[in-house]
Amino acid sequence: MRVLALVVVASAAAGSASAAQVWVAPSAVKIRPAAQPPSNATSSAKISAALNEFESFHVVVTGAATDVSMALEGLSDGAGDIITGRDVVLYREALIQVTSPSGGDGATGFWPDALVPDVDPIAREKRNAFPFSVPAGESRAVLVDIHVPQNALAGVYRGIINVTGGVTAQVPVELTVWDFAVPSTSTLKSAFGLNWNAPCVGHGDNNCSHYPSDLALRARYVQAALDNHLSIRDPFYSPTVSSTGVANWSDFDTYVAPFLDGTANTRLPGARLTTVKVSDGWATPVVAGWGSHFRQKGWSTTVFDYTCDEPPQTCQWSDINPRIVSSHAGDPSVPTLVTTTTAAAQQNGIVGLDLFVPEINQMEGKPGSQWAGDQRSKYPANIWWYQSCDSFGCAAGSTVTGWPTYAIDSDATRNRAMEWMSFTYNIQGELYYETAMAYYLGDPWVTQSAFGGNGDGTLFYPGTTARIGGQTEIPIESLRMKAIRDGMEDYELLAFATKLGMGAQAMALARSVFPVTYQSTTTPETLDVARGELAALILHGLGKDVQPPPPDGGQGADGGTQGADGGTQGVDGGTQGADGGTQGADGGTLSVDAGSDAGSDPGGNPGNPRVATAGLTGGCSSSGVQWAWLCIPALAIAARRKRRKLPN
Repeated sequence: MRVLALVVVASAAAGSASAAQVWVAPSAVKIRPAAQPPSNATSSAKISAALNEFESFHVVVTGAATDVSMALEGLSDGAGDIITGRDVVLYREALIQVTSPSGGDGATGFWPDALVPDVDPIAREKRNAFPFSVPAGESRAVLVDIHVPQNALAGVYRGIINVTGGVTAQVPVELTVWDFAVPSTSTLKSAFGLNWNAPCVGHGDNNCSHYPSDLALRARYVQAALDNHLSIRDPFYSPTVSSTGVANWSDFDTYVAPFLDGTANTRLPGARLTTVKVSDGWATPVVAGWGSHFRQKGWSTTVFDYTCDEPPQTCQWSDINPRIVSSHAGDPSVPTLVTTTTAAAQQNGIVGLDLFVPEINQMEGKPGSQWAGDQRSKYPANIWWYQSCDSFGCAAGSTVTGWPTYAIDSDATRNRAMEWMSFTYNIQGELYYETAMAYYLGDPWVTQSAFGGNGDGTLFYPGTTARIGGQTEIPIESLRMKAIRDGMEDYELLAFATKLGMGAQAMALARSVFPVTYQSTTTPETLDVARGELAALILHGLGKDVQPPPPDGGQGADGGTQGADGGTQGVDGGTQGADGGTQGADGGTLSVDAGSDAGSDPGGNPGNPRVATAGLTGGCSSSGVQWAWLCIPALAIAARRKRRKLPN
C-alpha cells in the first residue's frame, strides 16, 4: 500500500444532535473507542497490492450514530474487470476489555480485535456484523479486507463504500494492482499450534463427542489460518499411526489432504500447508509411518517431529538424544525439532538435532543482555524461531518493552514486525505455540489474559451461531491474525526482490522499517512507503517499470503535516504517537533517536528529512534513471525511521 489517505465524507442523521463522521484509517493502526478523526483529513482512500495479495483499511464512524451498516459491492477497473464476492469482506471490529496491560507497551481499556464478518468467506453466510451503534463522542471501526484475484489485470480499480443508517456517507476506494503476484503457499514456513480439542471446547462440545462435525469444524479453522498465510501444524486431532506402526489415514486424508494438496476451497487458490507435526512423535514406528505416508503423497517437505519444547520445562535434557535416535531410526528425512539455542544444546550434549528454534529474544538481545549482538552466525543455514510471553515479560506488571508481540493491547505494527525480521535475520520458519489458548480460560470474547499478556496464544475467537448468527459455526479471525498475514505478504515482497537480484536494496528497506529485534514499532506511513519501494524494485526487475510518484515535498503521507493519529492524540485516544513519543504517525514533533544507527538524522524538518546514505549498500550505486529514483525513497525511509524514538 503506497498511501492510504484519511477520509471524511459524512452527513448528519436526521434529527441527531450533532453530525457523526465517517473516516478512513490505515490497517496498521488500531481504532480504539476514544479515537477521533484528524482535522486535516482528505477525501480519498488509496491502497495498493500485488496480484493474489490482501490489503485492508478501516472505515471508522465517530458517533453518535445508530443502526449503522456498510456495503461494498466490489471494485471495477472500468473495462469490465471486477473484484467482488468473497474477495471483498467487511468485518465489524468487536471490542474486548483489557484490565491489565501486556508489559510496558500495553494499556488497559477497550481494544478492537475480533472480526465479525458481514458475509463470512468460509461458509458464505450472512452474519450479524451490521447494524451497529456508536455512542456519542466514541468511534467504532469496520475492517475492509480486499483480496486481489490471481487472474486480475494490473491497473486501477475503484469502488464506493456505502454507509447507511444513523449516518450516511459514500467512501471512495481506489486500489492500484501491481503487475506481479505473491504465492498462495507462503515462502516463509509457519507452524502455529491448535490443541486437539480447542475448537470443540470453544464451540461448546468439551468432549469432542460429535466426531464428523468436530473434524469439519477443525478443518474450517485450518482453512481460516491458511487464508492468512498461516499453517496449523496439527491439523488433525486423532493419532493416525499407533506405537506399533498400525496406521489409519482415512479421516486424515479426507479432512487434511486438501490443505496439503492445494485443493481446499481457500481464498488463496491452491494454498498448501507448509508444516505438519508428527502426532505422538519420535517413536520409531510412528515416525516411520508418517514419513512413509507423506512421501507417498508428495508432502514430505512439510512433516517434522516436535522432539521437545523448551527443555527442561517439558522434558529433561537427557530425554532428547534418545528421542532423536528413535525418530531418525523411523525416518531420518523427518526433521527433529527442539525449541532451544545452539549454545544450550551444546552445553547439554545434544547431538543430531535437525532444527533449532530459538526465541526471537535469543537471536539478538538488548545491549547488556546475555544475547546482545546478532547471534545468527551461531546457527545452521535452516532454522526457525518463535516469540513467547518474553515479548511482554510473562507476568502482570512487567515493564518489558520493544519486542514483536501478538498481544491485543499493542501497537498494530508490532503485531506485523516478526515476518520483516524473519527476512533480515535469514529465518526460514516461524513457530507459535497455540492459537486458541483462551478457549480453556473462560469466554474468549470477554478475556484473553494468559501468561502476563492479553491474547497470548490466542488468535481466534469461537464463532458460534449464538454469537455471530448464521447456520454454520466458524472461527473468527482477529485483527492480530490479519497483521501477521500482512507481515507474511510483506516477506513475500522482500523475498521476491531478493530473487530478482536486489537483495541488498530489500535488506536496506527491511532494516529501515524494523532495525533490530527489540525495535519493533514503526508507523503506517513507513510500512506503506517501504512496500511501495519494494513493489518498484520488483517491477523494475521484471522489466515493468512505472513512472515514480513525486516526492512528498515536505508533507506527511496523509497530505498534511499532521500524523494519522490526529496530532498529539493517538488513534487509541491517548496522548502519544505510535512510537511512545509526542509525534503523529507520519511525523509531527519527532523524538530523536540517540542510538548509533548509520544514517541517523537528528535534525531538520521531519516532514522533509535530509537523506542519509551511510549503511545502505548495493543497488544505489547502479546507473540508470530507474535506480536513481528507487534509491531516494529508501534513503528517506531510513532517515525518517532512525530519527524516531525507539522502544527501550
